Amino acid sequence: MKLRRVLNASISSAALALTLSIAAPAQAQSAWGVEATDVQEDEANTYGVLSNGMRYAIRQNDTPDGSASFRMHFDFGSLGESEAEQGLAHFIEHMAFNGTTNVPEGEMIPLLERLGASFGADTNAYTSFEETVYMLDIPNANEEGVDTALFLMRETASEMLFTPEAVDREREIIVSERRVRDSAGLRNFRDMFDFRIPGTRYVSRFPIGTDATVRAATPEMFRDLYNRFYRPENATLIVVGDIDVAEIEAKIVERFSDWQGVGAAGSIPPLGDVNFDRETEFDTFVDPAIGEGVAIYQLRPYEDQVDTVAERMEGQLRSLSRIIFNRRISRIANQADSPILGGGYGAGSDEGVADYTSLSIDTRDGAWEQGLAIAEQELRRALEYGFTQAELDYALTQTASSYERAAAQADARTHPQLAGALVNAATENDFITTPQYRLELFEAMRPQLTLDAVNETFREAWSEGAPLVRVTAKEDFGGEEAVAAVFNESTTVAVTPPEDTDAVIFAYDDWGTPGTVVSDTMIEDLGIRTVVFDNNVRLNIKQTDFEPGRVRFSVNMDGGSFALDPASSTAAGIYLQIASAVGGTQAHTADELQEATAGRQISTGINAGSDTFSTGGVTTPDDLDMQMKVSAAFLTDLGLRPEADARFNAVIEQVWNSLLSQPGSVFGFNSGALIADSPYTDFPTREQLDAVDREALLASVQAAAADGAIEIGIVGDIDPEEAIAAVAQSFGALPEREAEFSDYADERVIAFNDLSDDGITDFTHTGQDDQALVGSIWRTIDDDDYRAAVTHQMLVGVLRLKGIETLREEFAATYSPSVGGSTSSTFEDYGTISMSAVIDPGLTDQTLGLIHRLARELRDEPVTEDFLLRARQPVIENIRQAQENNGYWLGIVNDAQSEADRLNRVRTQVETIMSITPEEIQAMAQQYLTPERRADARILVAPTEGE
Repeated sequence: MKLRRVLNASISSAALALTLSIAAPAQAQSAWGVEATDVQEDEANTYGVLSNGMRYAIRQNDTPDGSASFRMHFDFGSLGESEAEQGLAHFIEHMAFNGTTNVPEGEMIPLLERLGASFGADTNAYTSFEETVYMLDIPNANEEGVDTALFLMRETASEMLFTPEAVDREREIIVSERRVRDSAGLRNFRDMFDFRIPGTRYVSRFPIGTDATVRAATPEMFRDLYNRFYRPENATLIVVGDIDVAEIEAKIVERFSDWQGVGAAGSIPPLGDVNFDRETEFDTFVDPAIGEGVAIYQLRPYEDQVDTVAERMEGQLRSLSRIIFNRRISRIANQADSPILGGGYGAGSDEGVADYTSLSIDTRDGAWEQGLAIAEQELRRALEYGFTQAELDYALTQTASSYERAAAQADARTHPQLAGALVNAATENDFITTPQYRLELFEAMRPQLTLDAVNETFREAWSEGAPLVRVTAKEDFGGEEAVAAVFNESTTVAVTPPEDTDAVIFAYDDWGTPGTVVSDTMIEDLGIRTVVFDNNVRLNIKQTDFEPGRVRFSVNMDGGSFALDPASSTAAGIYLQIASAVGGTQAHTADELQEATAGRQISTGINAGSDTFSTGGVTTPDDLDMQMKVSAAFLTDLGLRPEADARFNAVIEQVWNSLLSQPGSVFGFNSGALIADSPYTDFPTREQLDAVDREALLASVQAAAADGAIEIGIVGDIDPEEAIAAVAQSFGALPEREAEFSDYADERVIAFNDLSDDGITDFTHTGQDDQALVGSIWRTIDDDDYRAAVTHQMLVGVLRLKGIETLREEFAATYSPSVGGSTSSTFEDYGTISMSAVIDPGLTDQTLGLIHRLARELRDEPVTEDFLLRARQPVIENIRQAQENNGYWLGIVNDAQSEADRLNRVRTQVETIMSITPEEIQAMAQQYLTPERRADARILVAPTEGE
């Protein structure tokens, strides 16, 4: 089998050489140690290696303008730890922000905030089994920003201090992070590793470590581990952005060339061996908070493949087989009363240990037996009978269009996206290639992407190793013996050949006489063209070059939650969001729509906002015409077939217990009810979700669709005339609509709770008993007064900074305090500011007291100008970048006619934010962050029976 694959790959490579000119990779990439092959690399990347062994890669990119992304990659993760060092690789990552030779503890984050980088969004890091990566996105890539970023990366590389005081303060933050992440999903992940690759270091070296090793580690242990692995020969620095490559390269050489490792270099211990001769084995994982499902794995020895055209040919064949097989699973999942939610086949690697092929199926609660039978039999059906030509044609169409879109949208790739690809290349034996090259390579391969080749590749993927079968469930069901019995019985059931499906004729191609434009004006300073059709449909267009080859759109239709029964409106809105795409339209099932739109970038389904039913997404200039027809079908001819019920019920079954096990989710569910007494702000109960009336919901959407006002926003790389034509042939051809949206005046007035009682409301969660949450939520204002709303935004920003500095850095009470706020444009006098923290249960009173203290401090005295700068500058830089982002403009364009009075906020946004003073923030805190406007909550683990 292996020999045949090599021979076929060689033949493929030779044939491709006749049809595609492929250059050898540039010498600079070879300097990274990647073996030169026949793959043509992207020449826009500049690679280099310093004399000390540190590698670097630099790329000029303009999306977004004026900014840059920096990544520092270390070829070291938790697999390099000793038994006593478990969790220390991740701990070191934290310590990078806690004092270096030239940056005092507590100064790194403020330094970046003053430059406009926010902690978490722009400044972060992660540690995995194999790597540690530091990430820094600089919103202003001027000389100061670039020099600061390189300075901080150099400090991280060799200048961490690990003072005893800083280490001690960080310990409980690490323990808190472990506490927050200790979910059913993580425990399931651990169990899966122990089953799939038992005895390897992956099982015993999860990056979060253990509380015992984290609490016992000494500063000397940190320095030893740091010196062993934070070395130039283990490091790769990546810079992508609106920069001069030569200047950046010179700065890297100047700043990093003198870096030398300290002491002896470390090495990764053996990762352990896997028994590839195992017989079929079975495993179960049971937890009330887990999503139910089944998985089948087959393992083979690990191979670090060289990146060649022949290997890419193999990968393309695997990809086609994956598209086909996964579509079969999707068809089953989309059937009414299906026992499964979805799933599919894939391949992966436990690096250095094993490669594997996998088939995973998500099932409804209690339906694992049917799910396992479906998985086993559909896999066997594909292995015995292969795929059909019609299925391959569909997969080829989808694949070709994805390559074409990627090539057309190549210039829309952002700095973080490109930097992420280079981070991956730093650890893989692969090349970075251009989207255009990948398209040309696919076109050259296409004659050889035959049905026989795809079927053979799929069979080879499952040809090695015995099946390893695993089931996750919420309740005990008989364990491994029960799984073995179901699996073995399924193998005795005969499977039949697959049936070809008939071609689908798109039912919504002709909407009648296209609409006529009766009004066409231009908002010159914002570049928004506003159009009204003779049926009163409104269209707003902004042509941009921010994302070449990409168009974003939204459609709002009068209705939403306010048009539904108030008692069930929020539950019905969640139903629509989850199930409407699966429920299809009156003329087409979801599968038929997928067939009819093959090869196109089309979004489906609708949502319910407070006062509109809406749809939206991303498409291409060529696909906008069909997208508008599909969107019109979902809004005016919604299907909500019985399969929508099946999907919605299954999803709720799968996630509900998981949400109840997380204190943060429980707080979020109940926050609205703490402040207001309204069905529109309450999160629905499980009973309300179970009771959604699909037929009544469909009737409400259809009633709104009869003549409800419609406003459409289109932003992106589109000729406005083509956008007008696309809408004219779909929404513009509908019967006459109402010209204005309903005001829903009565629904916008809601009742508020009396918050004068300073008691605390208790809730429970079903997760780990060492997890608790305390939080406060204050009732504030709506966004009617723009300056007040901006002041509110700044108040939330300074409260967030205070939360991080006090709850995390000073008291180490929590890994990450959650601070949020909003001013409603829907409800009168409604807004909130909240702060919460997941903590050790023993710290509830202390932490709640600290939250109250922070609010009191903001009331008692204005923040300093520097503190306000740190909160404000990331917001300003975010706005500056957002103004070159289609998503930002879509939020403005989509209601540019119905909410024209709010457009001036766009014009004055930055000016208003810059003018907010510390005294205004203090005044708002004095008015709203007060005990009489505050509700407190405490979430503790639910007592077990008998307690």
